[in-house]
Amino acid sequence: MVYFKEVLPNPAGDDALGEWIKLVNTGESDVDVSGWTIKDAGGKAYILSTTILPRTEIVLGKTVTGISLNNNGETLTLINGNGVVVDILSYKTASDEEIIVASRFLEADASANFQATTLEDLSLAGRGSRIDGGDISLLVVALGIALTAALLVGVFVKKGNKNET
Repeated sequence: MVYFKEVLPNPAGDDALGEWIKLVNTGESDVDVSGWTIKDAGGKAYILSTTILPRTEIVLGKTVTGISLNNNGETLTLINGNGVVVDILSYKTASDEEIIVASRFLEADASANFQATTLEDLSLAGRGSRIDGGDISLLVVALGIALTAALLVGVFVKKGNKNET
């Protein structure tokens, strides 16, 4: 299934160069999203023309979509080729450099392994542009959390052993 995963509506510097929308295919097979549409609350639309590989994210910059994300609130709608709403992502405000994460991914399974697609890996035909940007994958975040937890457990075990002697 393809969902909105994250958006960056208020990047440092020029919004036109830094804003992005991230979609993710959480399934185990390719999803052809050709003819699917992303719409913002004002009715601005971008029609996709690609296939998203299994368990892969794509990042669509403002320079690709033409969609300007509002810092004081926005609603994005993902509509499939049959006109069916597949997903909606809404937020109220966005602080400087705040990445808005879709609620379904806030407590995502730490073992999920999504690959962030790079410019070299995937090209979109939208407006003759390519996907911009990229981002840290969920796997890297999960690994960081796991290593931190392991370190803390090790410290407490050592303290406990010292108190026993």
